[in-house]
Amino acid sequence: MLYKFNPKDNNIEMLQSYNYEDIGGLEKDLENLLANNLADLYYADGQLMPIFQERSWQAEPDLCALDKNGNLVIFELKRGKVPGDTTIQIMRYCQDYGRKNYFELSELYKKYSVDGDLALDHAEAFGLDTPLRSDEFNRSQKLVIIGSDTDSYLMDAIDYWKSEGLDIDYIPYRFYDINGEKYFEFFAKPYDYHLGKLEQKGVLFDTNSTYDSNAIWDMMKNHKVSAYGGVKNCINTFNKGDYVLYYHKGWGVIGAAKIKSSKAKENKENDELYFDVDLLTPKVQCESELKYVSAKELKELLNKDFYFASTIKRPYLSIDEAEKIIELLLKKYH
Repeated sequence: MLYKFNPKDNNIEMLQSYNYEDIGGLEKDLENLLANNLADLYYADGQLMPIFQERSWQAEPDLCALDKNGNLVIFELKRGKVPGDTTIQIMRYCQDYGRKNYFELSELYKKYSVDGDLALDHAEAFGLDTPLRSDEFNRSQKLVIIGSDTDSYLMDAIDYWKSEGLDIDYIPYRFYDINGEKYFEFFAKPYDYHLGKLEQKGVLFDTNSTYDSNAIWDMMKNHKVSAYGGVKNCINTFNKGDYVLYYHKGWGVIGAAKIKSSKAKENKENDELYFDVDLLTPKVQCESELKYVSAKELKELLNKDFYFASTIKRPYLSIDEAEKIIELLLKKYH
């Protein structure tokens, strides 16, 4: 819940909140909002890889995802008040989808990601040394209900099924209208792991090699970090003083820099947004010159897992963590 703070009398005032139905949103839009931002919003079991979304007029879960171990997480979303019998609905989905083998999940994934290979994409997303075997997928399931409001019957039902050993949870969301602008609040569990917007941080940032093999050399030559096209606005993740760790697909972290400008610049010709940087590692010009810290080394060095299937790799790094990576990378270059 969000409160307005009055420092004069040290009191707080609860702000009016809304569900997605109140502001005219469709349930499919809420589903897309969660799927497209899952790496930021949901962290209860580590990062998740979306593999399937509900199709129109089908009795299917709103969203299915896999964790790094190949276990299935089933989401049921409600844009308005969440009825108490939602637990029965999501358990029916668990009964059906919890029994699907790897090959059935793979067919679902192909409907979500055309030409995608589930095992290979899963291994790449989580930086696994080798893809999971087919029998390692969907060994267990977690159920998550997401809604803006609920009733005591639902909470009692969830508590009951938890006591019976079912892995089920409820996560509320809320919308706010503040001075004519909409704000979204999501209750990340088990705690809010996000760094503050103005805190200095390190960011593993993709070099765009899948779409433009020359993008990394342009960044190095012109001392910048860039994002392009439909994902270009993710460049605004950075603040002055942040570390950027260039992540090159198939290699790992191949360079590091520090953001030196306060505002992103635009190159309309390339549909590009970028920040000027100070390079901290050698300015390489071709792949034969590259040294790198692999995904495996990253996890061992920092003792944490990452989700690599996005332009910005999650989670963010503290300054100390980023400097550990830079130190190791510099040793490899010298």
